[in-house]
Amino acid sequence: MKKISFALIVTFLIFACATPAKYDAKLNTLVGLTKSELINKLGEPSAVKMLAGGDEVLAYVKANDVYVPSEFYIYNQGSFANQYDGIYSPFLGDYDYTPYGEAFGYQVEYYCQTVFLLQNNRVTAWKWRGNNCVAD
Repeated sequence: MKKISFALIVTFLIFACATPAKYDAKLNTLVGLTKSELINKLGEPSAVKMLAGGDEVLAYVKANDVYVPSEFYIYNQGSFANQYDGIYSPFLGDYDYTPYGEAFGYQVEYYCQTVFLLQNNRVTAWKWRGNNCVAD
């Protein structure tokens, strides 16, 4: 019974995750929409480019910067923390902490650029690039 429950939970987690494949499926549903229908669904595009022959490219960009703090902190540097090699230090005093050395953390940028090709005022193709092009 435990094996079946575990398998069900793992299966649920796999299918519940946002993935690029689900993003592809979402974009496929937009093929055939008119320009105004696309804008009603996704909002105003980030950029529009007119191509020769009257075709258009609509671009949508989303970007997030995420700060990841350093894992190298020295917490509560009082005598008790030094006595026990800092094992309990995150739970002592006023939770004072300072970064250790130069490793203070780093910035990660998540972005997704999706473009749609419109021919005769209808979405005929799409393309995306980035590290955050996912859908639920």
